[in-house]
Amino acid sequence: MDKRIFGAEDGIDEEGCLLIYDNDQNFYRLVLDTFLKEITKTVKDMAAAFSAGDIEGYRILVHGLKGSGGSVGAKALVEMATISNELIKEGKWDEAAVYHEPILNELERLIRMIPERLS
Repeated sequence: MDKRIFGAEDGIDEEGCLLIYDNDQNFYRLVLDTFLKEITKTVKDMAAAFSAGDIEGYRILVHGLKGSGGSVGAKALVEMATISNELIKEGKWDEAAVYHEPILNELERLIRMIPERLS
């Protein structure tokens, strides 16, 4: 089997993703590359929606992170996005807003880490 991209300390469920992708590491690398391009734009869009008070636009972006984060095995991102999304749906914006900075920090961490691991 191919060498793993991520270590245990990276917080990425690579093993689970490879099972979903029929152990095709080349396909997983393509998914990671696509995810990286997507989240770079998402960071900007989330910051803009948050600053503008566009709660529904923000919720849509957070909701999208659940799926895209899951596609690459980003466990912490998926967990935070899921909680934030549910809080927003329940009308608890102030509670959901607490997750804004941690989500952006995790996205920034992934933006830095993924290219390092793929090289």
